[in-house]
Amino acid sequence: MSLFDELKRRNVFRVGFAYLVLGWVLLQVVDVVLPILELPDWVARLVLLLLAIGFPVVLFFAWAFELTPEGIKRERDVDRSRSITPQTGRKLDRLVIGILAVAVVVLLLDRFRETRVVDVTESEDVSNPIVASAETSIAVLPFLNMSDDESNEYFSDGISEELLNVLVRIDGLRVPSRTSSFNFKDSDKSIAEIGRELKVDHILEGSVRKAGERIRVTAQLIDVQTDTHLWSDSYTRQVDDIFAVQDEIAKAIVTALQLTLSGAEQNSLSSHSTSDVAAYNKYLQGRFQWNQRSAESLLAAVEPLREAVDIDPQFDQAWSALADTYALIPEYKAGSIGEYIPLGREAAERALQIKPDSARALTALAYIKAMYEYDFPGATADFERAISLEPAYATAHQWYAEILAVQRQTEKALDQMELAAQADPLSAIVSHVIGWIHWGVGDLEEAIKYYQRAHEVAPDMPNPVGNMSRVYALLGRYDDARVMALENAQLLGKYPDVDLAVIDAMENPELKPRALEMLEKSDYGRGVFDAGYIYIVLDEHEKAIQSLEFAFEQGDPYAIHVNRMIVYDVLRDDPRFQAMLEKMNLLP
Repeated sequence: MSLFDELKRRNVFRVGFAYLVLGWVLLQVVDVVLPILELPDWVARLVLLLLAIGFPVVLFFAWAFELTPEGIKRERDVDRSRSITPQTGRKLDRLVIGILAVAVVVLLLDRFRETRVVDVTESEDVSNPIVASAETSIAVLPFLNMSDDESNEYFSDGISEELLNVLVRIDGLRVPSRTSSFNFKDSDKSIAEIGRELKVDHILEGSVRKAGERIRVTAQLIDVQTDTHLWSDSYTRQVDDIFAVQDEIAKAIVTALQLTLSGAEQNSLSSHSTSDVAAYNKYLQGRFQWNQRSAESLLAAVEPLREAVDIDPQFDQAWSALADTYALIPEYKAGSIGEYIPLGREAAERALQIKPDSARALTALAYIKAMYEYDFPGATADFERAISLEPAYATAHQWYAEILAVQRQTEKALDQMELAAQADPLSAIVSHVIGWIHWGVGDLEEAIKYYQRAHEVAPDMPNPVGNMSRVYALLGRYDDARVMALENAQLLGKYPDVDLAVIDAMENPELKPRALEMLEKSDYGRGVFDAGYIYIVLDEHEKAIQSLEFAFEQGDPYAIHVNRMIVYDVLRDDPRFQAMLEKMNLLP
């Protein structure tokens, strides 16, 4: 008898196959229960290692031992005429069939294990029903980071944002921007509540588990009206396959929503700015930092984004993100105009060389042209082209609105902010900028309304709080101004002695000398929204113009905004003020 026949007679093949099938089912079960029991990822690797070690041991026992009516015996001690290996083989066949049946059940459980169960009686709100929309709409919620390492949050956030950016390109599909959707990160609100606030009829949610070079992405599409799942699936792949996973999810959503795509839209679903996973990973890290919007996080975003374009110099998305980052660093007082703005322009131009129709790069370049180069016609052309290419890009509308406001085109600016709000309905920064525009033209009550809205959405964001304090002071609501000044100081981690002294002086002019003395001894900046503003509200016009001139020469990132702030109109006829406006191309 040949070795092959002997292996077959002793059921070694059957035992090996049964072991492999059982091992696979066990791994699937482990993959399902790990997140439920919050077990570390190394548990799955340990199970796989033990199964691998056990495989040759099982094969050895199948070869050396035999199951008999009297129990397990060494194969050489069994009389061949009394061997029951054929019967044992049939039992093994039935065992394999049973294991495969269990495998099917495990796969079905796995498919729906993250299905969100919501009590309909709890989620229904009769007084505020969800109104069906004629257009198809979907919100992409931030995917949960199920990895052991919390630092992998950039990866789960990044995948969510990238899916959002793919879906927003589809004509006829309304997708709220990242800021609004990410307001519901870690929220315990029901699907119905989230859908109502975002005014969408579908929600995409999911989770990401990243362990080494392996990822597991689970996604599900939910109908807000019925709270039922239209589609769900899980993808366990190598990190290198992340682009394919994103493509499959996007295509599955299109199919589930029964959308008809043009040829260009179909191509855009599987279009990626890079095919290099290492570059993409660095890009996600940088974008995650950029979205935190602080001086520290903007500086932290530079290194991974630089690494992304070093790895793949043709990665236009990373160049655009780098341009965004450089453009904001001076505003957040994290670096100088002279150092970072030339880098921002270079990054935007590199992105446009690679992809001339990049709306993100055009937006960054337009912002730089207006804010720092005073090229308003050039900025306008770039903004309008960017908006025509990507109408749902809220940042393009917001930054364009700011530049229109600077040119005292207030109605057009507010029209752009309305479009920004439609694209990003729960964005704190959008509400904040609307309030900022109203404050600039003296519409103070309306400014307060929008600042309050921004504060409700983002309680930890200091800008609306600080500006509310100043607007309350202009309205003569000094106690409210003090409350906001103290709250703003708490958010910033410093005591508002100068701000409180200024409020006191506005309420009681006799206290003005004390406020001025404290201001001049402080480390307050000299610009449009710093000492220059304080001097103007305290009627110290000469000191205001001197402060503005000094800040302009030193490089105030907000210099152009002096033209839109009505409080500075008392200086408008001053030749020095006119000279500044002329240098910024802001004279009529």
